[in-house]
Amino acid sequence: MKRHVALTALALTALGVGLSHLQWMPTDNGHLLAIDGRAVDVQGWVSDTANRLQRDCAVVQKLNAQDALHAQALAAVRAYSPPASNSARFQAAWRSGPWVLVEAQFDALLPSVVLLRDVAGLVQIEPQGIWSGQTHPWRAAPLIRRYLAQQVPTAPPALLACFEPQLVH
Repeated sequence: MKRHVALTALALTALGVGLSHLQWMPTDNGHLLAIDGRAVDVQGWVSDTANRLQRDCAVVQKLNAQDALHAQALAAVRAYSPPASNSARFQAAWRSGPWVLVEAQFDALLPSVVLLRDVAGLVQIEPQGIWSGQTHPWRAAPLIRRYLAQQVPTAPPALLACFEPQLVH
């Protein structure tokens, strides 16, 4: 057998074997790539990577527990659905203008990401700006960013783009 024919046959065989381990799975949230039956969110990875390369977080400030706005946001989240929400603790909080985005953890509730807004000195939860649950097998950040942007289109794009989950969802 000639060398170029053997190399072509080897390349086609390797490609065929490789592709036999891959399958695109259509789902409600898009497509997942199944590698030997294990779902991988390739679209989420691409979205996350593009977001990190394009975003500008200059107008976004990370809040710490000593910030008054942090305390007001925590009080608003704890008061949202007591008694289960009384155990709220923030993994992280970010601010952009009057908007606050927090990632909260609870004793008896699923982790949540909540959009709040400071209106005349009163921090209020945006009623449609609450995401809660698990994201597996999806990448958390792109899924949550997209959901919050759809639910609260007036939220600052930079605040949503700069959101990086601190909890494993």
